[in-house]
Amino acid sequence: MKKSIIIIFALLCSTLSYAQDESRPWLKGMNFGIGIPAEYIDLHAAGMNIHLWYDFAHPLADNFALGFYVGGSGGFLGALHPYNKYDRFFVDFKVSAGVLMEFGELGDKPWIVGFSPCAGLGFVDMDLVLPVEFRFGRMIGNNWYIMGQFDYYFSTGDETICVEPSVLFGYNFAPRQLEKKK
Repeated sequence: MKKSIIIIFALLCSTLSYAQDESRPWLKGMNFGIGIPAEYIDLHAAGMNIHLWYDFAHPLADNFALGFYVGGSGGFLGALHPYNKYDRFFVDFKVSAGVLMEFGELGDKPWIVGFSPCAGLGFVDMDLVLPVEFRFGRMIGNNWYIMGQFDYYFSTGDETICVEPSVLFGYNFAPRQLEKKK
């Protein structure tokens, strides 16, 4: 139920934002990143994930934009102390969606914040996990942006807890230039 409400809220906000003034810059980008997941309850493992995300935020005011992000990641975990030679590497896969916001002067390198409270699912060694995500970043150019992401996955069967810090690099395909007001 929570997931449905979050997704409906994100879609409603992004749909309503099209009625706003189009002279404000908005975010419509793709980002790619690398994360280092670590599981510390059952497997005692660490590894690497590759991330691919779509970001969207439409301005509601001169200094605030609201939207969503959606995407996924996948990779592997390697056991630090394997049980046997066959039980050494594990698959890590996740898809999720969340709310994305831009704060600050939208035409001049705004801050980007996003969060997803369990609006997704993933698998770590075939255990179903729910991801809680937090993103924080900033536009570093007219079209480029960088974000850090922290994920906390917890298992629905109380078997696995995994954390993953990530760094994401994105490119905005939407127009960002503001006409100078005189």
